[in-house]
Amino acid sequence: MENTSRRSISGRLHSASRERLLRTLEAQHAPVSLAALALATGLHENTVRGHLDALRRDGFATRRAAPAAGRGRPAWLWQAAEPEASTPYAPLASVLAATVMRVSDDPVAEAREAGRAWGRELMAARAADEDAPRGESSARAAVVDLMREQGFAPDPQGDGTTVLLRRCPLLEAAARHPEVVCAVHLGMADGALQALGAERTATALEPFSGPSECTLRLLDAR
Repeated sequence: MENTSRRSISGRLHSASRERLLRTLEAQHAPVSLAALALATGLHENTVRGHLDALRRDGFATRRAAPAAGRGRPAWLWQAAEPEASTPYAPLASVLAATVMRVSDDPVAEAREAGRAWGRELMAARAADEDAPRGESSARAAVVDLMREQGFAPDPQGDGTTVLLRRCPLLEAAARHPEVVCAVHLGMADGALQALGAERTATALEPFSGPSECTLRLLDAR
């Protein structure tokens, strides 16, 4: 298999862990913290710090100070040198998740219900879009396509009841408030399946189940 790792300025190929970290960084729509990257990749924070410093030195990554929060030196937020098109909603997601956690009696349930509404809305919009893919073999396949369009890089396993999500479009928010953000994403899958008339829905979302991936488990939604 061809080695797709990039090289440092010295000409040395990136290690597998450095390349994985860089790809995770490139997938983000907004700058992210070292802690979020460590959680997403499964690497120790000290390892991530060393890789980030090297990536910055080699021109693959940039950093800026996070907004001050109390005493002490502000943390760094990291971004790929040539990031994907950004969205203003990625930083907002952390604020909204924190607010839900603070004011709701049952933030996970409310987040999942909001996700269901979002999923139904997305699937309705997709149905009305003449350019959207057609002819999926099952509701599951349609949901996988929807999640691909939303930036999750889904990778169905076996019969499709298990889907590895190779990318989180809201990594920083998910690292800070996984209960809320992941409940929204699970609800989105629920709502999309409901909009397609599936009798069964998504059952579980395991955040950060492996390096740079989460695991979505679906029932046999036909």
